Amino acid sequence: GLQWRHHQWQLQSSVLDMSVFGNIGSWAAQLITEAGGKVVSIRDVTGAVKNSNGIDIAKLMKHSAENRGIKGFDGGDAVDPTLLLTEECDVLIPAALGGVINKDNVDAIKAKYIIEAVNHPTDPEATRFGQRRAC
Repeated sequence: GLQWRHHQWQLQSSVLDMSVFGNIGSWAAQLITEAGGKVVSIRDVTGAVKNSNGIDIAKLMKHSAENRGIKGFDGGDAVDPTLLLTEECDVLIPAALGGVINKDNVDAIKAKYIIEAVNHPTDPEATRFGQRRAC
């Protein structure tokens, strides 16, 4: 199971934002939901969706497969994809392109934790800032 004893973090009571609902992101969202976490926002190349009560991941996966993306999903509100990185959340999971967290947006990120699920989602300047902020 997922355990974060060092940080006293409980998945069951956490709010998570997924930066992309592709191969890695969809699996992560499914596993997080099965473990009791609540995914409140997700984006892909077609759009973004937010539901503060939690997104029904199984329903979103079905919609995404049938429509080649999450655009038009009725299980939440359509939102500006560029704003998802800066939403209030416990955990942010960048799960697609590298460099999505960079010097231009790192100051605005409000997540308590960032779980990097892709190669180099954080550029070197943003990484240095994040290390200073975490201390």
